Amino acid sequence: MFKRLFAALLVLTLAACSTLSLKKPEVSLSDIKPAGKSTLFEQNFDVALRVSNPNAFALSARGMNFTLFVNGDKLADGLSDQAFEVPARGSAVVNFRMRTSLADWLRQAGSLLSSGGGVDYRLQGRINDVNGLTDLPIDRSGRWSLTR
Repeated sequence: MFKRLFAALLVLTLAACSTLSLKKPEVSLSDIKPAGKSTLFEQNFDVALRVSNPNAFALSARGMNFTLFVNGDKLADGLSDQAFEVPARGSAVVNFRMRTSLADWLRQAGSLLSSGGGVDYRLQGRINDVNGLTDLPIDRSGRWSLTR
């Protein structure tokens, strides 16, 4: 009995230590398209996020969630329980549905019209159950150019 308990504790300790060297993946917006049924009060979009893995080993995850802020105000939420894998020192595109509301769009309307060609954004959230060990935070900020 003692040997089994010791073995289980050893495995848990080694698993916990392995997350210490885990580098956070980079997440960036790849594409947004209108999707599915939208109403006046709620709009749906298909979102593609590119996840880049700086680690020397593949990352597998059981989904992700995020909130998108534009000019400091919340614009949309996204959630997926779709499992995905990112190869070692590689990248993968993860697709899922994003939801916005009319209130969120109205709050942004003035700043989008007077933005001068770009808006500041922030993407916050979590990549869930990475390699069966932990959740990793997402926090990416930048500026979208509205003119090309």
